Amino acid sequence: MPIKVRMSVAAVLVTGLLVGALYAVLLVLIRQEAVDEAQLHASRAAQRLVFDAEADKLSSPLITSGQDEFAQILGRKGQVVKASATIVGEPSIPATLPAPQELRSDSSVCGYPRPDSPCLLATAHRFFLENKPFIAIAATPEPGLLPRPMWALLFGVVAIVALILRGVSMWWAVGRTLAPVEAIRAEMDRIITATDLHRRVPLPDRRDEIQRLAMSVNATLDRLERAVEQQRRFVSDVSHELRSPITGLRTGLEAAALLPDEIDRDEVVESALTATERLENIVADLLVLARRDAGIPDRTEPVDLAALVRQEADRRPRRVPVTVTADPRVMVEASTLGIGRVLTNLLDNGARHARTAVQVRVFMDGEDAVVSVHDDGHGVPAGSRERVFERFVRLDEGRRRDPRGSGLGLAISREIVRDHHGSLTIVDSPVGACFVLRLPAPESAAAHRPA
Repeated sequence: MPIKVRMSVAAVLVTGLLVGALYAVLLVLIRQEAVDEAQLHASRAAQRLVFDAEADKLSSPLITSGQDEFAQILGRKGQVVKASATIVGEPSIPATLPAPQELRSDSSVCGYPRPDSPCLLATAHRFFLENKPFIAIAATPEPGLLPRPMWALLFGVVAIVALILRGVSMWWAVGRTLAPVEAIRAEMDRIITATDLHRRVPLPDRRDEIQRLAMSVNATLDRLERAVEQQRRFVSDVSHELRSPITGLRTGLEAAALLPDEIDRDEVVESALTATERLENIVADLLVLARRDAGIPDRTEPVDLAALVRQEADRRPRRVPVTVTADPRVMVEASTLGIGRVLTNLLDNGARHARTAVQVRVFMDGEDAVVSVHDDGHGVPAGSRERVFERFVRLDEGRRRDPRGSGLGLAISREIVRDHHGSLTIVDSPVGACFVLRLPAPESAAAHRPA
């Protein structure tokens, strides 16, 4: 059921309960007012009987203002002395008589003069004539549940009109409030159906929760558009990077199969191994990226950064020597596997471009642990210092020196470092390139860690 219908029905029900309660209270008050008026009328009629009796003006039978009203004069022993015309010869009205110390009493009488007669409101007055006690009784019909039907009808009409107005006003108000939501939904349907992520949902003019919802939806669409665009570029780059080694591998194998006598088999095998190694590197890096994009976290622990740098530097021989200068116990809170991969990528990159040596320093700089990897090669042009951290970006010098690279190492390294709330940049140096890795110390890392 639509929200507009549910809200309108709920508003009508709640309003109906309130109006119904108010209607019942009004009917009770109207009836009570009618009862009070009838009781007052009976009291005044009894007083007139007393006045007429004292003035010796009583008629026989007694005169009343209506045929449905009764009047009696009772003697000392309770016998009927005089009565109104409609109850002549009937027994005394069974009204509550005044106590000896009282002159008046009010009461309700039902089933008089016949069992099916309506109830009466009676007033009994005690008076004396020539020192003889008498009782004057006047009774008038007790008002029913609806003593004033026109008032009840008027209040009923007003209640129904109020319910209708409440339902219509709620329908209009909810519809007007939800109109921007419906516009957002319709636009989202068009965006999803047309797969046009450049479109955005309309922003309502009112600065309220719905406008904030629209802003959040647009922000989500911005992130989704960027993610889809990044995914498209990634797929395109992966296709391009995989095509080159696969094409070279296939070409060499086909040539060896078609022209076995004219092809140097050792050269074909070496070329195939080179292409296979590049494919292996690309696949390994893609697995790392897939793990990161899936949001699978790495377990962190206290790591001695100086010891980890020495371990990665000694893990395998490189084209040029790697010299490590480290302060003792430079501690960070990190993933040993992730930061180890970053250090390996930096060391391999430095060794790939260096002429004679790679210098590595590990030290503390304020609240940061710093690792600088400096080679004495050609360096990185200032305009390309950010491009080298993009996925599948390889400068011409890098392709020439290592055709087996995947172009993902530095991109993966920067993303791993960002996951550790650190930074990886290229800074100015007199000779070659200098990569600087900064990681927060354990106390600073705890402050950056989300709660």
